[in-house]
Amino acid sequence: MFKFQDFDGKILALRAEMTAPVARIVTTRIASMPTPIRLFYVSNVFRCSQSYVEREREFWQAGIELIGSNTSEADGEILSLLVSSLRKLGLKEVRLDIGHASLLKDILNASGLDEEKKGSLRSLLANRDQARLETFMDQNNFPSKLREAFLQLSRCRRLDEISSISLSSPEFRKAGEHLRKLLEVKDALTNYDIENLVFFDFSLTRKIEYYTGLVFEASVPNFGLPLGGGGRYDHFIEKFGKLKLPATGFALEIEKCLKALTAQGFQILEKAKTKVLVSSKFQNVAINVVSLLRDAGVAALLNVTKNDKSKTIKYAKLAGIGYAIFVGPSLENLVTVYDIQSGVSRKETIKTFLQQIGG
Repeated sequence: MFKFQDFDGKILALRAEMTAPVARIVTTRIASMPTPIRLFYVSNVFRCSQSYVEREREFWQAGIELIGSNTSEADGEILSLLVSSLRKLGLKEVRLDIGHASLLKDILNASGLDEEKKGSLRSLLANRDQARLETFMDQNNFPSKLREAFLQLSRCRRLDEISSISLSSPEFRKAGEHLRKLLEVKDALTNYDIENLVFFDFSLTRKIEYYTGLVFEASVPNFGLPLGGGGRYDHFIEKFGKLKLPATGFALEIEKCLKALTAQGFQILEKAKTKVLVSSKFQNVAINVVSLLRDAGVAALLNVTKNDKSKTIKYAKLAGIGYAIFVGPSLENLVTVYDIQSGVSRKETIKTFLQQIGG
């Protein structure tokens, strides 16, 4: 996070993500709402990134939180919403990588490694370097059961492959429970018909520490960066008050989604808004015309100079304005409409002019 001192010496921080503010709102303002609570947000956040290529220091998040349910059905709904959101944007070949925040941690703790070696092992798993992983475990005298657990989990690519893994040893009891939870999520995804988009990543834990269960990231081919992600955080909300509510959610990074759309060849069609310059010797009438045009969705500008007609038209050409309208003493009379691009003028009512330009 960005942290700094205010004038009183207090430490302030810019918000790095939106889940914590949402958790505060739930505990302080809407604690009496029936659960599950469904919330969404769109907001800018700030993070101190070491790489300007991967992430701007200020960026926008759009996300949702489902609070008050710890079922696999809740996880399935969140994941399906993530996929459908990206598809609605127009992104193709959406992929979800799924892991478990506590699975890798619990098995790492069983290894007895120090923090430095745990970091090295995480890197080997993340890079899917099977040969170096086996060498690392040999060098650190991993017991056969622990070695087999790492090898089996690191080879898994799909959730259904987890069902063939047996972690029956007492030291892996919690890890076995995590695998059963993931298999329940797989069944929920089958009901949404998105199980073919989901891949298992044993090394995926996400960098934010409050995640307790399912974690995931969304991506598309040939982009190289996740577009967003999220996970389950069942013990986070209670840090802000007495409420103990399980929760899950995700956030998308809007700028990354736009870049991914561009990478896939998607072009955003921008409809040019018609600009109209209104000029009259009768200022009150001109103001009424400007208001009428703006109410109809037209970008209307009031001529605030005392230039004559030729200078007004010249200004409109230089400023990229589409039409100049010259109004007499009353709206009941015909107005003179000058088409800047064609150089043709005509007399008509404001209503007719609006019909012609689609206002």
